[in-house]
Amino acid sequence: MIKFVKPLHIGKSIRHKKLRTMRRIAAGKLCSNVLLITDPSNPENLFDVIEEKVLLFPYFQERELTVYGIAGNKGEADEILLKMVEEKYADS
Repeated sequence: MIKFVKPLHIGKSIRHKKLRTMRRIAAGKLCSNVLLITDPSNPENLFDVIEEKVLLFPYFQERELTVYGIAGNKGEADEILLKMVEEKYADS
């Protein structure tokens, strides 16, 4: 099961097709060039950045997944992660 948190951080290249991308991911369909920022699989990490294609593997289908951000490429994913960490530490 996939859960999108609010506020969901969206990359610039995905922003215009945000809803379509979210629906396709939730339905288990493939999207092209989409990276998801999710809960870490290792508790020592902050986040995982995964391609949406790996959601088709049984491991991810059995696991509850919380999505914090969607990016169109690795650079956007890095920008979103930096922004999320800055927001987190600014609140503390």
